[in-house]
Order: sequence, then structure tokens, then C-alpha cells
Amino acid sequence: MTAATHAAAAWVYRGVWGVLSRWFHVPQAPPTLPFHDAEGPGAVESFRPADAYLRYLKLQFWLFVSLVATVAATAWIIALVATPIVAIVLALPVAPVLLAGTAGGYLALHLRFDTTWYVLTDRSLRIRRGMWVIRETTITFENIQNVSVSQGPLQRLFGISDVLVQTAGGGTRRGPHGEELLGPHAGVFEGLSDAPRVRDLVQARLTASKSAGLGDEARASEAGHAGGMGWTPRHLAVLREIRDRVRALA
Repeated sequence: MTAATHAAAAWVYRGVWGVLSRWFHVPQAPPTLPFHDAEGPGAVESFRPADAYLRYLKLQFWLFVSLVATVAATAWIIALVATPIVAIVLALPVAPVLLAGTAGGYLALHLRFDTTWYVLTDRSLRIRRGMWVIRETTITFENIQNVSVSQGPLQRLFGISDVLVQTAGGGTRRGPHGEELLGPHAGVFEGLSDAPRVRDLVQARLTASKSAGLGDEARASEAGHAGGMGWTPRHLAVLREIRDRVRALA
């Protein structure tokens, strides 16, 4: 594809994306999280998959299209040799359908890429995808059991990786053929060029997180002071006052 063709395709896509995003009211900004503590240890960080992830999806798509086209062409040639008239008649409606399906699939790749957002705060993370059906997954750090990086051979070629976040009862499970499948409460950051950094960031905020956002640590601290388990500045001031009065009496 030449530079001019690429620019024309990008211009057409931007127009289509603008129309579809208005039709389906797709949010243009990254998602927000209601439990963020503005004074917490970590700032809000919003990011998206790397540009290489889109190229990775396109390569998979064209490999699939090439396979389908090869099978379809082989079947059509066999039909053309056996019954030429039937093959020609079938080619008239089938060819436009295949072209429309290819164009629609190519557009879907861009839409998937442009509607994917990842957000990290000091207490939780959120993953949002989709246009027709918008899916958001929110996971608090207190529920996370494991954070890992996954990279397949093709992903390695493009320099991208996935970060898999597993929660209690929502990690991975085995499929009928022994493959690893995501559970309903697991989250995956797909197509990252800096996956180790994101993994370390999630682990650091997981370590820094001390409660589920309900103020448990504050109540525990108050209970500790009430039970005589610690001295507050007020306690020390009273003790100093008692000491000074005793010295004055002596």
C-alpha cells in the first residue's frame, strides 16, 4: 500500500469512525473510576494499546482472509470445471458478499482498537472495549491474586505483550482441549509495548493498597488507640502536664 493510498484509507476511516461513534454514542474520553483517592499514592493513568497492536491484528486478519479466499477460489475453480454455468451464476452474488465481509472485518479491527481503554488508579483498574456493546471490567487491587505477562511468537515479532490480571475465583480455566481460558472476573491489557512496566505498576499499587476503600484502616487505627495500643499526641500532652504538676508539688 502506497503512502497516498494509506492516507486515503485513513481519511475514509476517520469519517466512518466519526459517524459510527455519534450513532452509537461511543465515549471519546477514557473511563473514570468512582473510588479514586485524589490524595492516594498513585495518580490516575489512562492508556491504550500500542500502535503495533493494530498491525498485529491486521496481519492476523489478512492471514485469515487469504485462507478463506484460497479455499473459496479452489472451490469455485472446481465448480467451474464441473458445471461452468452454475459457477458463474454463483460468483455474481457471492463475490460482493465476500468483499463486503472483508471490508466490514477490516473496519471492525480499527473500531476494536479505537474503543479500547485501560485505566489505573490507586485502588482499582478498569478495562473498556466495544462500540455496539460497551463492556467495562473493573477490578479492585484487593481482589487481585496474580499479575503476569504473556507474549506469543507473533506478538514478539511486533514487540507487544499482554498483561493478565487474575482475581479470586476469576482467573483462568482449562478448555475442552486443555487451552487456557479467561474467567469472568479476570482482566487482560492487550497489545502493550511496555507490558513489564504496567505489570510492575499494578503490583506496586497492589502493595500500596491497604483497604477495600471502606475506611477499614482508619477504624482499625481508632480502635487501636481506644484500646491503649498506641499513644496519640494528645495523650503525651496530658502526661507532660501531669509530670509538670508533680514536679511543682515537690
